[in-house]
Amino acid sequence: MDFITKQLKNVTIAGHGQAGKTRLAEQLLYVAGVITKPESVESGKTVSDYTAEEIERHISIYASLSHLVWKDKKLNFWDAPGSSDFVGEVISAFRSSEMALMLLDGRNGVQIETIKLWRDLDRRNKPRLVFINRLEEERSIAETIPQDLREKFSCEPCSVSIPMGKGDSYEGVIDVIKGKAFFVPADGEKEKEADIPEKYMAAFEEARGILAGAAAEGDDDLFVKFIDEGELTQEEIIHGLTIALENNRIVPVFAGSVVKNSGLVSLLDFIADIAPSPENALEKLKGDADEDAMTIKISPEGNLTALVVKSSSDQFSGRLSYLKIVTGTLNADSEVFNLADGRKEKIGKLYTSVGKKLIEVKKLVAGDIGIAAKLPNAKTSDTLSSVQNVKPLIKLRHPEPVFSMAVSAKEKKEEDKMNELLNRFSEEDRTLSFQYNAETKQNVLSGMGELHINILLDKVRSTAKITIDTAVPRVAYRETIQRKAQAEYTHKKQSGGHGQ
Repeated sequence: MDFITKQLKNVTIAGHGQAGKTRLAEQLLYVAGVITKPESVESGKTVSDYTAEEIERHISIYASLSHLVWKDKKLNFWDAPGSSDFVGEVISAFRSSEMALMLLDGRNGVQIETIKLWRDLDRRNKPRLVFINRLEEERSIAETIPQDLREKFSCEPCSVSIPMGKGDSYEGVIDVIKGKAFFVPADGEKEKEADIPEKYMAAFEEARGILAGAAAEGDDDLFVKFIDEGELTQEEIIHGLTIALENNRIVPVFAGSVVKNSGLVSLLDFIADIAPSPENALEKLKGDADEDAMTIKISPEGNLTALVVKSSSDQFSGRLSYLKIVTGTLNADSEVFNLADGRKEKIGKLYTSVGKKLIEVKKLVAGDIGIAAKLPNAKTSDTLSSVQNVKPLIKLRHPEPVFSMAVSAKEKKEEDKMNELLNRFSEEDRTLSFQYNAETKQNVLSGMGELHINILLDKVRSTAKITIDTAVPRVAYRETIQRKAQAEYTHKKQSGGHGQ
């Protein structure tokens, strides 16, 4: 099935570590019929966490791309890591998405990584949704989280789905837009609409009024009607929320339980119906030294422009370049210019993905995210274009490494192989740096933290069977004591009164 730009939705699932992001991505694929059975992270069989290092540690290390079809819309989801050591992966996902889905653990609420990611989204002025997970837990504090969001981020949260009970008494959620209840389904089943129980009608009416007020913020005519009549129709609420979310004026909040497959239909419906599409979203072009950056709209019209947002290597498909198409259409078996060096790149096969599964396609339209295999020169942040004399897109802004370690191969004959691998990984992950320090005569590997570096070194050890020694990097002092020296001085001390 082919999609046009306005039928696309690009979303990054982000949040603090262990909030349940990978399991959420798994359940969304299950609800949409992409997979027949959702797996747990502990099983090592999830769609998103498929590398050996992720399976071994039960954490997300790389941003994983999957897609599903819901209500005739193609929804691209990035499952982004929660640890700050892998912030480079989150940056790639945020850059290629028009919206973020912030996942909060209902037992803990806002956590430190939530705050850091929220600030990054503010800097980008990107809309975001909030999904409060684990309402089935007795320690859930979900009812206090919207106020916590308001106080910490000075935002306007509005509940699109509200919980029916919590802990052992958790029954499901109420979709405030539709005015329908979705009870927790039986194992192996999916959510179905039902009437709202009478005991929850008061909570629903209150949430409906707040949501209508948030929708009125998106349109002046709706605002006047809401002031005059105090309510809006379902169609008017959808229209107002669409505008308000696109302009980043509101923060829609959802409730649910990922492990119980609860609250996900309301979430998918909202993303398909209301979340912004890439069409007419803005991207920045690199300006000259004496001028500011220019903007360009994501559009199917015009020449091809695409940004390499992420690079990786696959055992069977070779080098993979993840592309966000900004303008025009990228066709398989075509040639493009790499604006980083002016050279031509031969586009062979194109793919979309569901985790590690690559699905071949003939083209990628503006706004879509896909994969090109075996591009010999393309690197992360490079711009590809069908014409040569145009301005490139602004590069991804990665943070500087904060943790360094001196590395060396135990066997000198393996030094070249180690250097080759670490240089390749540094090209794929721009938060890594691998350099030879001529002053200290050491190879220094730098990254975002000890976990980041250790995982990379373990990967090199296991794939290349190289024994690597590590040490604290030496410091090249610019000044030091060279020889002994003698000196004399006179110490004068006044102990009496005036003039002595």
